[in-house]
Amino acid sequence: MALTLETLHRLFEQATLIGLRGTVTLAKFALALYTARYLGLADLGVYGLVAGALTIVPAVFGFGITDTISRQVVAVARAVAAPLVTTRLSLSMSVHLIGQPLAWLLNAALGEPIPWHLGVPIGLILFLDHLASDTGDMLILRGRVFFANVLLFVRAGLWPPAVIATGLIFPATRNLDWLLYGWLASLIVTWLIVAGFLARRQRWRDMRLDLKWLHASLRASMPFHIKDISGVTSLYLDRFLISFFLGLELTGVYTFFWSVANVAHSLVVYSIVQARIAQLVAAARMVEAAAFRTLERRTQIEVAGWVALLAGGALVAMPILLPFLDRPLLQDYLPVFWIMLVATVLRVGADGYSFALLALHRDRAILIIAVAGAIGSALANILLVQPFGIYGATLGYVLTSAGLLVARYACSRAPGEALRARPETVG
Repeated sequence: MALTLETLHRLFEQATLIGLRGTVTLAKFALALYTARYLGLADLGVYGLVAGALTIVPAVFGFGITDTISRQVVAVARAVAAPLVTTRLSLSMSVHLIGQPLAWLLNAALGEPIPWHLGVPIGLILFLDHLASDTGDMLILRGRVFFANVLLFVRAGLWPPAVIATGLIFPATRNLDWLLYGWLASLIVTWLIVAGFLARRQRWRDMRLDLKWLHASLRASMPFHIKDISGVTSLYLDRFLISFFLGLELTGVYTFFWSVANVAHSLVVYSIVQARIAQLVAAARMVEAAAFRTLERRTQIEVAGWVALLAGGALVAMPILLPFLDRPLLQDYLPVFWIMLVATVLRVGADGYSFALLALHRDRAILIIAVAGAIGSALANILLVQPFGIYGATLGYVLTSAGLLVARYACSRAPGEALRARPETVG
């Protein structure tokens, strides 16, 4: 009975987290529908490029330190963890405070290819969302999984319904400017909540910089940095190539289908696997391998069940939803969505084993697989997008996801050192 209750409790927690993230995902999906229907596929393509940049910027300018710190702030005192977390977030802040003014000067020198009325909110969104994303990662590592998902709901799940409702009531607001400023408003609210969290119990008193740790971590994080850059390259190169070769409308088609298929990935990977990273790291430190393997196996079984349920639901729902959008181009390319679902399921499995490799300190394997995946993705897209169009990009996504899954699974099972992870040095 105890085991049954434990299982039910775990499933309830997972359902709660999936519900929170599901609400966020549904809000984004509704926004994609609204944008496609009332703003146009070109604006949806711009939104997709901004959304892609929100993943690219943390990967390029996070310098891989999140992976390094993930093995150092688990199950330690707040006084130990707080300086590391503060230093980590300060690095991201510094990158934007230095990099964005340079980007605006370049934009002005080039004759404003990005109009200021769009560039200003986009820049602020990139800045605040990057910091909010890093903050959420740190909260999860410190065991505050629920609070991290509440913050995600505030910054990503509240504003789309508000923008949609405003646009439906006031047609004059059906434009990209209103969408971007609604997005920005939600991020400001998120940071007000974070400020309240820090003020409570005077948590801010433990905040200080540890430059010695930062210097050591930047060197140690190089493999993870290369991995992050490789990962976003393989994931988002396709839409930029589509925009270059095929135009913004087909970029909007690809972004729409990718956004829907990505529902399953976001809900499962971030509600189940990422939420369990602290447990995986702790289990990998144990002398006996059984605890880690048991947790890993249980996680993968639960992941398979949830992703099958969500992908099946998306497969059934899409043909029903498309007629309401009144966008014939989407219906013409419906098979792209079916292929993309296959790629997404494979990517869920691949990312699940990526977390396992991180917990096991298989850093060299993480690096080699990520670089190989990026090179493979780039070659697949370069070779397939121009001759086969949007279908070529989708096929490249399938091949890349399958290759990553096979490689990461094999490396997680490779014989070698004992599973017990090396102790981390802090400070």
